Amino acid sequence: MTTLLFPGRHLVNTRFQEACLLAVLGRPLAGLPTLGGPAPGGAVTDVVFAVTSANQSHSRYNPLPFHARALGVDRFGRQLREALGVRYRIVGVPHFDPTERFCAHILKAIAEETEDDLTLSPTDTVVVCSTPGLIEEWAELGFCVLPAEFAGPDLPPLAERPIDLVKRLAEFGDGWSQDPGLRQALAPAWLSLFLDFPELPRRITRLYRDPLLTDSGSLTETRDYGTYARAMDSIIDLKFQEIRPGLTPGKIVDEGCADGGLLARIARDHPDSDLIGIDIAAEFIARAHERMRAGEFGGTFVHFHQRNLLTPIFRPGSIDTTICNSTLHELWSYGEGRSTVEAYLAEKFRQTRAGGTLVIRDVVGFAERDREVWMVCDEADGSNEEPLRDVSGAQALATYLEGLSTRARFLRFARDFQAALRAQGRRGDETRVRYEEATVGGRPAFRLRFQDGVEFMTKMTYVDNWDSEMNESFAFWGFDEWKEALHRAGFHVVESSVEPTLGSRAYLNAWRVANDFKDRVRFFADAQGEQPLPLPPTNMILIGRKP
Repeated sequence: MTTLLFPGRHLVNTRFQEACLLAVLGRPLAGLPTLGGPAPGGAVTDVVFAVTSANQSHSRYNPLPFHARALGVDRFGRQLREALGVRYRIVGVPHFDPTERFCAHILKAIAEETEDDLTLSPTDTVVVCSTPGLIEEWAELGFCVLPAEFAGPDLPPLAERPIDLVKRLAEFGDGWSQDPGLRQALAPAWLSLFLDFPELPRRITRLYRDPLLTDSGSLTETRDYGTYARAMDSIIDLKFQEIRPGLTPGKIVDEGCADGGLLARIARDHPDSDLIGIDIAAEFIARAHERMRAGEFGGTFVHFHQRNLLTPIFRPGSIDTTICNSTLHELWSYGEGRSTVEAYLAEKFRQTRAGGTLVIRDVVGFAERDREVWMVCDEADGSNEEPLRDVSGAQALATYLEGLSTRARFLRFARDFQAALRAQGRRGDETRVRYEEATVGGRPAFRLRFQDGVEFMTKMTYVDNWDSEMNESFAFWGFDEWKEALHRAGFHVVESSVEPTLGSRAYLNAWRVANDFKDRVRFFADAQGEQPLPLPPTNMILIGRKP
């Protein structure tokens, strides 16, 4: 008895794969083209479908969750069983970071998931694999490999691969089923699955067509979601207290909800409201679902969607409160600036119920941001050597940046800020930080635009996520400009002079002044250092009510 192991993400199964399996199932492997070790004796009577990255979804790499992929594989396997009488099993294998032991990890995961009922070895198992690097890895473990689509080094594949069909489906969108090539290439089991559950091809199309998403399902590949989430959770009560007066009970949506920490806090005060979390990052959606599993929302109804906030999500007039917590500066930064934010605010007005509120908590700019100033940075709080050294790895970069003086860190900031977006053609040369070496009262200083200095000051301690923070703009609009944008969208701005406990306001973050800014960065209006400038506001609470 020989087992056929078919590992892979199983994004779809194809007619070519079906033909390959029909050619080997129920018969010995002798005479078939194989790679790697010797073929085990005996007819192939069992198939093990190992669905890798089973705990991941919400990305182009893995657009469908495990239950959907397993459902398609089950239909695929049933047709093989009915045709040839073979047995099959489906085993979910969790995601592993790149490792030379990937194939060995698959075997161990199968054994653990089946409580050691399936311990596969080269003497009783043949592997189906078409990825050259993994073929070599399976061969090194002694396994015989059926190469499927792989035709040989430097040769085109024998047939379209599953990922090719997924991309093709996304290109066609809603009309995918009218493409004869797709209908011919998809295994009948998967064709019927997509016709029976049209939300699955729609999901693939949405993820592939989203202009903001990376292949891994995030805004950026460089963000450390663990440190990012811990930093947000550390001030979750402060965030809640600041937005609490603006919440209108009913259907409350947190757009840019991250891991759901703020909604978990809201659930304690609004257990009868419906809470909806929206985030574009696949990692945050996974973390939010873990909060649900752990019961952090109590008996409150909560649901999470992975969506691009620039597309319509809710019916007109259906939302009582929309929360934008540190969201809009990311839309500005990763989108098209002003036009993206204004389109977003117009969409929020459309989805808000009459009398409902839009609550924005975010960073803010200031009126004099184009003013020329002199900035003095502490040069005694760290190293001043090699501020532009290339460092590989997020943790190594964070350690290196932490060791730089504030002055040296500014030099690094001036090189890195928006550089990745410029390299991608998404930003122009106007985003480059321009400065001149100067002195203030005999001390080294930089002469630059006030906004660029404040952008550095507000980001200089974010060393754990330096690369991703360098993409983001904070001080692009002053508070009055934000209020004008809200008025243009149709909202009435709730002013603090009218409702002091509820109203909108811009403020300087006192905690950051005391813990991050104090004695490290100072601004002056003159080169003599006789006119120190107060720090501008860094944050805002902006509340709009729909008439």
